[in-house]
Amino acid sequence: MHWVADMAPSLRVCLAALLVLTFAGSLPRLSAQPAAVYPVRPDSGGPALSLDGNWQFRYLAGSKLGDDAAFHTPAFDASAWSSIAVPGHWELQGFAEPTYAKVDEGTGLYRRTFDVPASWSGQRVFLRFDGVLYGIDVWVNGTEVGSWASAYNAVSFDITDAVKPGADNLLAVKVSTHSHGFDFDLNDCWGLSGIYRDVTVFAVPAVHFTGFTSDTTLQADGSARLEIVASTNRPATGTGQLRAPDGTVVREFSFSSEAGTILRIAQPHLWTAETPALYTLELALASGQRISETIGLRQVTIVDGVLRLNGRPIKLRGVDHHDLWPEQGRVATEERMRRDLALMRAANINFIRTSHYPPHPRLLELCDELGFYVMDEVPFGFGDAHLTDPSYQEDLFVRARATLQRDRNRASVIIWSVGNENPNTPLTFATGKLVKQLDPSRPICFPQVGSYFGRSHGELPPWVDIYAPHYPVVPTVENYAQTLTRPVIFTEYAHALGLATDRIEAQWAIMQASPRLAGGAVWMFQDQGILRASAKPVDRSAPTISAWPDATHYYDTSGNGGMDGIVYSDRTPQTDYWEVRKVYSPVQIAERELAVSTGKNALTLHVENRHDFRSLAGMTLAWSLVRNGSARQSGTVPLRADARQTESVTLDVAVPADAADDFLALDLRCLNEEGEAFYERSVRLKRPDGIAPLAALQADLSPHSVQVRENTKTIEVVQENFSLTLTRQTGEATLCDRAGNVLASGFLPHAGRKFTEAERLRALKHPIWQGALLTAAEPPRIEIRRGDDGVALTVHGRYARPDAAGQFLAGTHTLRIQSNGTMAVDYAYAPEAGSTGDFLEAGFALLTPAADTEFRWAGAGPYAGYPGKEALNEFGLHHLNRDDLYFQGNRRAVEVAALTQADGAGVLIIPAAPADLAVERASAGTVLSHNAILSGRGNKGVGPETNIAAAPGTRIEGRFTLLPLAAVWPARVTAWFGPATTTVKAFQPFYHSYDQ
Repeated sequence: MHWVADMAPSLRVCLAALLVLTFAGSLPRLSAQPAAVYPVRPDSGGPALSLDGNWQFRYLAGSKLGDDAAFHTPAFDASAWSSIAVPGHWELQGFAEPTYAKVDEGTGLYRRTFDVPASWSGQRVFLRFDGVLYGIDVWVNGTEVGSWASAYNAVSFDITDAVKPGADNLLAVKVSTHSHGFDFDLNDCWGLSGIYRDVTVFAVPAVHFTGFTSDTTLQADGSARLEIVASTNRPATGTGQLRAPDGTVVREFSFSSEAGTILRIAQPHLWTAETPALYTLELALASGQRISETIGLRQVTIVDGVLRLNGRPIKLRGVDHHDLWPEQGRVATEERMRRDLALMRAANINFIRTSHYPPHPRLLELCDELGFYVMDEVPFGFGDAHLTDPSYQEDLFVRARATLQRDRNRASVIIWSVGNENPNTPLTFATGKLVKQLDPSRPICFPQVGSYFGRSHGELPPWVDIYAPHYPVVPTVENYAQTLTRPVIFTEYAHALGLATDRIEAQWAIMQASPRLAGGAVWMFQDQGILRASAKPVDRSAPTISAWPDATHYYDTSGNGGMDGIVYSDRTPQTDYWEVRKVYSPVQIAERELAVSTGKNALTLHVENRHDFRSLAGMTLAWSLVRNGSARQSGTVPLRADARQTESVTLDVAVPADAADDFLALDLRCLNEEGEAFYERSVRLKRPDGIAPLAALQADLSPHSVQVRENTKTIEVVQENFSLTLTRQTGEATLCDRAGNVLASGFLPHAGRKFTEAERLRALKHPIWQGALLTAAEPPRIEIRRGDDGVALTVHGRYARPDAAGQFLAGTHTLRIQSNGTMAVDYAYAPEAGSTGDFLEAGFALLTPAADTEFRWAGAGPYAGYPGKEALNEFGLHHLNRDDLYFQGNRRAVEVAALTQADGAGVLIIPAAPADLAVERASAGTVLSHNAILSGRGNKGVGPETNIAAAPGTRIEGRFTLLPLAAVWPARVTAWFGPATTTVKAFQPFYHSYDQ
């Protein structure tokens, strides 16, 4: 309906009336806006006083006031009451226990005094609450001035007749948790209570603004048509001024509150998230009131089912966001909001869905300024039982009016979301129609549960502009791309429960390619945790469902209820934050591997610009030729590709002649105009004469004799540098150095990993194999073969599934202890008939001592990687400490790895081909696994696309070579990884954390 903005004001008035008649149908008549409820704001150009600070407070369980019934009167004695911080929550200040997704019935009584300057006499005085959870009744000097029951909407009360200028005034507020419609405000987060946003008293002239709107329509000649409609409490005229982003005056004009004003801007600076240009609009009345507001000139349209901004298709790379911080709850500050937005920007996020309510108003102003697209949500979710009760229709209308009244002029707000996951009812449709009536310039959507949307999206009338289904699997995204004809925004997708954010990569690839799939928002940005104290220190050896900054404090996410961010509650990035950053990057480089030869090479890269509006001019590609982790040559190249175009970039790279057995890579970083990196890519460089790691290592190894010692219990194989002892009863082996120190033990089949919280939930309904090292069901059969080059021990066995009786893996593994000091390991297993369930991963594993703190590898890193997350990591030589937050998990495409003590002693593993290699902390040490099969992570309630059933035909087989390492390493290993004694400091933001 973008054509509405082109109409003359008189025609728009007629159209608005027609829309009311058309949309109303048989629904209840729209009641008049309550007087003085949300007409003005504290920044309305006059004097204002903040009432934030310490108030007197009394908390009552339940709703009965008893002896405090007269608390609002000046004569009431509240001297014995407690003090409470406003803004704040009474649960986080010790007055009640917080609950998740619900709130106990309770009442908070607040009192304070404030001065109204004598100079305010003759003006209208207003009292504004920016947000109170949940309903309020307000008295000034004992006089009731109003009530309100929409927790996330602001309200202003005209208190002129109740205040005494030049004197102290008593303000009393009753906050009720179970006010009418309170359950609309309990969407999937902590049910905190109290006055949590600013409270302000301010004055305006007798004739004053009640608001204004500005709408932009772009013209065919490139100009912009800006219509400004100013509203006042009584007919008035005034003057205005529009200033460009550089401060120059574009237009000066006169206006009347009874008609719109049209301005033509010949060469407008259009607002987008990529170019957040803001104009300043100033309006003044003859009464002396002046207001100033930043606005963006931009137009949202839908053409042929494609969401467009300023005529161009856009992609929304988004997250859902709650106003919630661990220590303060929903109390927002500029610093906290800027930090969140900075983290989002650094992750290449350009879209925020304000789940599930209008956020703090400053957040939207910052989105205007910094450049984010916003879907602003009319607050009603849960409370489904009310949505067929006509008595709640006006509650929904009030919430819609208040949301649009406050945020109507924010450039960043490009879509209205009407509630969250609600059923289609006459009440919800009427509310959506009202939103369309109040603001025809923006599209609307009804975010819905995916299964419900799949059944009922045909019920959505044509005026619902955008489809907004939740949590699709990949085939569903593909189907919607082919079949739906309206724009689609997946307002919640890839549920980030714990460390199990899956599907982002595959689903975003489809969204990027489909014009009608405008994008989506990952649920969600941060874990919804509040900081709590524990009477008992946490046991670090046991799993936890929280993140603990120290032994006795934790971020309470109500079990796994709020464990769903890509950053932890304190904003520490999770692995999936980096996945989002990579997938959402507006610049992508296709190449992952290139062939090179000795000497000069002209290497061509294809750089894709996924920006919707801006070229890459001003951005830079910084590159380095990296040999064994060290940069040997570097340079920069300016980037120029236009929006949605790809350019070729050629780099002149000189490959050293003596690097045939080294790891070579081209490290690439895309830098913005400020020199900040927002995207990285490492391209593996392969030489035709390159030497594989195992072959390169052979030159450093010397042959020694291999001896076998047997008795009835063990078989011991001894080489010059180590010994391997195999226990006949279990088939378990222990590897020791020449001094008898254990380097590794186990050497057993592996069929399982530590569950993430999402995998634990899935295992409750669908069996999943558990157990890192499986134990033999009966004594295995062991064969010994001696040869000129060493000794081979082959173990034939059946290994029991630990979590389900009667299920087994059966097969063999062979340990070939060779005279050069290496041990080749071959294994082949399969589930026996009758086995059920799925494998998360399976292969062959050993247990290394906990003292082996240094993990180095050549392959994809530095983060754990799984199928479906191929974009997350880059090739390189990586090094992590065992205590690092990011240590645990599978690494992909590993060519060689070492797990050692700080002095260098440990083991080196070289897969026969680049392989999956996992490390997992255990109480007895570190489980080091060569994975033959590997599943994805999945999401909350949904298994991964890559899923391996434990069927008899499933083969679990692989090969790798193990080299025991002493404190003095072979020269090749030192060349690859550096000195044996090099250590790295662990990134350890938590004392203990979940999914670890």
